[in-house]
Amino acid sequence: MTVIPSGYAQANFVFSGAPVPTGAEVTLGIDLDAFAGTPDDLASDLFTVWDDNIMPRLVSAIALVEVRTKFGPVSTGPSGSFTGAGGGGAGGAGASSAVSMLVRKTTAFGGRAGTGRMYIPGLQESDIDAGGNVDSGALSAWTSSLSAFMSDLVVANAVPVLLHGVGSPLSTPSFITSFVADGTVATQRRRQRR
Repeated sequence: MTVIPSGYAQANFVFSGAPVPTGAEVTLGIDLDAFAGTPDDLASDLFTVWDDNIMPRLVSAIALVEVRTKFGPVSTGPSGSFTGAGGGGAGGAGASSAVSMLVRKTTAFGGRAGTGRMYIPGLQESDIDAGGNVDSGALSAWTSSLSAFMSDLVVANAVPVLLHGVGSPLSTPSFITSFVADGTVATQRRRQRR
């Protein structure tokens, strides 16, 4: 179970559409030190930042429909949400619902505790070869989009952090230093139709 301490938040980016028939979510921790708004304000800001930077990389059949935020601590912190219709900007057919762009959340700490992952659904099938490798042009575009995403989060005073679970050797959330797109896609079987 992820721990959300006071002064931090967790955001859930919620997707719908044909590429994710059972739905999909991506999570991200946020440091609230410089953020002065409400949970709803944070959700709205994060929706905009994701829609501007990440949705253009995803197929048009997928949509970002909501961002939910939960301020720490888990037991008593407030929560909020923002709903919208952020559609993907890429044409062409989508990859299998289980196939995701693997994005690594890097921090100043090593090991498993110091590294996180995001599995972003809605990839273009034409960006992936038969071996699951991401086309070099697409990978370069992802790198640029993730860099802009990081910059816009900082501008919005929503500095990204890696939240840790119970029993982790790191008890305080770690600042994310970069988002790195992996050259090979990842799969999430829970996203397959049942």
